[in-house]
Amino acid sequence: AYKRFVDNIPLAVDYELIWGVERDVLAALNIGLGINGENGDRICKELAQENVSVAGRREELSKKLERMHAASQHLLRIGS
Repeated sequence: AYKRFVDNIPLAVDYELIWGVERDVLAALNIGLGINGENGDRICKELAQENVSVAGRREELSKKLERMHAASQHLLRIGS
């Protein structure tokens, strides 16, 4: 009986904690985020909006990548 009890504990934990969350996650997200309420459109737009600092960093890195590509092309022309 002891062995069966010990073997069943991980199964019970897995069922309740792992699979239990999966069963109710969609409902919890809908309620918690409030996207189905009257301000749902506004909330969705805010959630989808890019962070200002991230957008600035992305733009900075894009420009740097363009300069590096141009420099690489210039070096290839010099080498040939």
